[in-house]
Amino acid sequence: MQVSSNYIITIVVVITGIFLIVALFLLLYVNIYNERKKKYMEEKLLLQREYEQQLVQSQLEVREATFSELGKELHDNVGQLLNSTKLLIGITQRNIPDAPDTLFTADETLAKAIQELRALSKSLNKEWLQQFNFLENLQTEIERINSSNTIKIHFNHPQKIPFNADEQVILFRIVQESVQNIMKHAEANIINIEIKEDASFLQIIINDNGLGFEKNNIGIHGIGMLNMKHRTELLGGKINWESSMKGTKVTIQLPIKTNEA
Repeated sequence: MQVSSNYIITIVVVITGIFLIVALFLLLYVNIYNERKKKYMEEKLLLQREYEQQLVQSQLEVREATFSELGKELHDNVGQLLNSTKLLIGITQRNIPDAPDTLFTADETLAKAIQELRALSKSLNKEWLQQFNFLENLQTEIERINSSNTIKIHFNHPQKIPFNADEQVILFRIVQESVQNIMKHAEANIINIEIKEDASFLQIIINDNGLGFEKNNIGIHGIGMLNMKHRTELLGGKINWESSMKGTKVTIQLPIKTNEA
């Protein structure tokens, strides 16, 4: 009987020990899980803050570039149109009986100047960045660059891209930075920008026929490339450079977020 009681006590002690060990493991697991969850939330919050900082920086850069371009346009383009209009009106005032077509030409030129001013004032609208359209602004940038006749940019794209205005501002700065790097350093005369979309990803490919560079010796390209890489990662994407003596290819791949019910 004594042996049986000791056996039962031993079994109880062993089972109790097992339960205690299991309980300790559960507590340890819960603790590790909570720590990992806390770390994940902290990293998520940090990434969100970084995203917001980069968004503000991108908005300021885009706005600064817009104001700079606005000054140039007002001085070089709109100013010339208004001066031409003034000259034509002056000629008409001296020759009204003999040159009525001049007045008509002056009216057309003035209308064009007003149209230019309206287009430029659009960029000063406080809601402009809230309604930012990547494709429209990139097309405008390309037309401005092509008008210089020093480099030719070809642009193929879908009707629209599935990103909100904030994301489109950051994406615009990534592509703009790439084009500026090419213009500054590559000595290229042709750039091809192509945007492709499937169910999961948006892909932007930027090709040039410039000098290229070696990845292990990127030199003055470095800061711009790091900015592009960082901003692409904030959008959840990847960016890759392939360079040779025939030029450089930049591939940006961004995931398309699906709306969850």
